[in-house]
Amino acid sequence: MAPKHRKPNSSWGTDDARGDQSRTCAVSGKRMYSNGREANATAAHRMTDKESALKKLRTYKCLYYGAWHLTSKDL
Repeated sequence: MAPKHRKPNSSWGTDDARGDQSRTCAVSGKRMYSNGREANATAAHRMTDKESALKKLRTYKCLYYGAWHLTSKDL
């Protein structure tokens, strides 16, 4: 029996991976970042990876969903 002050959370199951899944834009197929700071941090991290780094990544706000995406294309 669980203590009275603790409520069991059924969504914490080991087979529940919803928190680890990234959201994907239905229009572009790109990963959706919730804000510019998260997108910029990911871009900076990916550009420092010596094996798969692109020379330049930039972020932009999605016109359809308001989320943020990464791109290697110039303006």
